[in-house]
Amino acid sequence: MDGSLFSFRVVVRVATMFAVAVMFFITIQNSVVISKGNERIQANQLETLTKVLITQAAMSAGNMIADQDQERLLTLTNQLATERLVFDASIYDSEGVLLAASDSALSVREVLGLDTPLHTASIGRQQLVEPVVHDGSLIGFVRITFETGKVTAISDHHYRKSDHNMYWMLLMSFVSGVLLTLLLRHRPKKPTGENLLLKQAEQPLNE
Repeated sequence: MDGSLFSFRVVVRVATMFAVAVMFFITIQNSVVISKGNERIQANQLETLTKVLITQAAMSAGNMIADQDQERLLTLTNQLATERLVFDASIYDSEGVLLAASDSALSVREVLGLDTPLHTASIGRQQLVEPVVHDGSLIGFVRITFETGKVTAISDHHYRKSDHNMYWMLLMSFVSGVLLTLLLRHRPKKPTGENLLLKQAEQPLNE
C-alpha cells in the first residue's frame, strides 16, 4: 500500500513539473511571437507613413510642374526636407531632368552608396519615387530619401524596453510561483512533547 502511494506521489510530482515546464515554454514562445508582431507593426506603420508623405508631395507638385514654377518647387522640396523622417527631396520632369532639390539633397548614386564599400552610405535610408500626374498625363517624378534609421531607432528602443519589462514580469511570476509552492508545501509535524496518556498507562505496570 505504501509503495503504491509513493509511486502515485512520484507520478503526480513528475506530471506537475512537466506541466510547469510546458507552460513556461509556451509563455516564452508567446512573448517572442509578440515581439516579432511588434516589429511587423513597426514596418507596416513606417511603410504607410512614407507612402502617404510622398503621395501628398506628388499631388502638390503637379500644378507647380505644369506651371513651371521653379520657386514653388524649390520651396516644396525644402519644406519636405524639414520633416524629421526626410533626408532630402528632389523633383524631376518626365524625362528625368532635375527641376528642384532641397538644399541638402544628394544624387541618387550618393544616396545609394554605390561609391562606398558595401554601400554603407545607404544604411538607414530608403528612397521612394512617386510619379507626378497632371490631367491624366505623366509630367514628372518626386524622389524622397527617408531617414528610416532614426525613426526605427526610436521605436526599437520603445519595443525593446517593453520586451525587457515583459521578460522581467515573466521571471518574477515564475519565481513567485516557486516561492508560493515552497510556502504552501505540507510538512507533517513531528511530536515534540511527551504523550501524557501513554505515560499514565505505563505507571500501573511499573508499580
